[in-house]
Amino acid sequence: VSTQSTWDFIDIMLRSIVQAGRGLSKLRALSINPCAYFAKLIPVRLGDLGEGTKEATIKQWFVQPGTEVKEFQDLCEVITDKLVAKIPSSYSGKITKLNFKNDDICQVGQHLLEMEVADSVHVKEEIKKEEHHAPPPPPAAPKEHHEEPKKPVVEKHVTGDEGKVLATPAVRALAGDMKVDLKKVKATGKGGRITKDDVVKFAESLKKAPETPAPVSEQAKKPSPPKAPQKLPEALGKDTIITLEGDRKAFCKKMSEALTVPHYNMQDEVSIERIKKIQKSYADLYPGKKMTLLPFFVKAFSQAMIEFPVFNALASPVRDSNGYIVEYIEKAEHNIGIAVDTPHGLLVPNIKSVQKKSIFEINEISKALIEKARNGTLDPEDTEGTTFTFSNLGSVGGMAGAPLVFKPQVAIGATGYVRKTVDFIKKPNGEMTYAPKEYLSVSISCDHRIVDGATGARFITRVKQFIENIDSLLLSLKQQSFTENISLIQKNCLLYTSPSPRDATLSRMPSSA
Repeated sequence: VSTQSTWDFIDIMLRSIVQAGRGLSKLRALSINPCAYFAKLIPVRLGDLGEGTKEATIKQWFVQPGTEVKEFQDLCEVITDKLVAKIPSSYSGKITKLNFKNDDICQVGQHLLEMEVADSVHVKEEIKKEEHHAPPPPPAAPKEHHEEPKKPVVEKHVTGDEGKVLATPAVRALAGDMKVDLKKVKATGKGGRITKDDVVKFAESLKKAPETPAPVSEQAKKPSPPKAPQKLPEALGKDTIITLEGDRKAFCKKMSEALTVPHYNMQDEVSIERIKKIQKSYADLYPGKKMTLLPFFVKAFSQAMIEFPVFNALASPVRDSNGYIVEYIEKAEHNIGIAVDTPHGLLVPNIKSVQKKSIFEINEISKALIEKARNGTLDPEDTEGTTFTFSNLGSVGGMAGAPLVFKPQVAIGATGYVRKTVDFIKKPNGEMTYAPKEYLSVSISCDHRIVDGATGARFITRVKQFIENIDSLLLSLKQQSFTENISLIQKNCLLYTSPSPRDATLSRMPSSA
């Protein structure tokens, strides 16, 4: 070999070493393990969990280092002050490292774990994301040919050749494997996005066929043995320290913030006699279905907000030089949150645009949200944008309540359990008579910086009028929801033409009602 050829070979080797060194320096400057680039290690971040959510508490891990996972498999369960969520994997591969322990707090955007992917996926995209938060790196090495990684399911929505169909690449691949036409799938994700569950449910509906009931075995026919008597609770034998962790810790933080609002509480008693008759008629028309008190009160609060929009408002974060609020925003959409008692603690999903929905729609939506909350399957969009909160304390017990206002909302409503009493009525001839009556307490708590006491009194009186005279609530609705709401009442002759003396306040109602 000639001397010139030898020097050319050495020059090429030195250039390659310099280029490799620059690439490694860039990885180190970004706090990324250089081996990860060659070993195909992917950091999994905690994605966006909804508006205003900056952190989450790790409730439990479903994986450990060395665990083989598949795409869409749940990695962990996290808790925020608004919801409980399971974080799915966007890749198939093996877990190599967990960066947090149970009950640790993880900030949105931090790496939850690292995993070695099973297919040809590289960390090039992760490096690009880190560049926004890292100091300027040295000059990059010459561009190499690598396949682009798949985007995490929670970070990007894609509109493909299917026109307006929204789905992630992973969901599209799943639909292809299951031979599902995405145009025929009903989307339940945020912004009309098709999720993995949507595809799986659609595929199952195509394959679903009537099943023949399995024969009952002789063993099954035998009566089951009597259950053992339930063990009675015992008093504590010694003092016990309980650490606030997970959902309780998040709830503690939320309530501490709520207590900083200077608020007042106001209560009144409301008769539900007419609503009880509508509930019975609904059960007769739709056997097996139930209409609770919740949709009536949610609609009554929303309708009263049209006259008193200050109750559907949010306090602005803008402050003056002394730290006091200077403005608030009256919201056009009535996104009313419903407080739900769950095994995970208090969760508050909301019903969107209540002012545009009928009582029947609110009834069905609230049932679905309550079920999702108790199963721990709420989506971030289920808790976003709440403008007013309603708490049905009576469903678990409690004659009345004085709930705290959730910041930045300016008011919250609550009801107690149903009670029975006797209502005394004065006849036209002056004689007194009485009749049984079912009623409950309704209360509101208001931000006194924004809502004065007189306005609060007028508002709760308006809600009471709508509930005790349900026909006035229906008559105040717009045509779109009025037709659906009133049809049931008309069929069962429940529109009242002779209000009792207790309803005399209706004669003073504004004509706009």
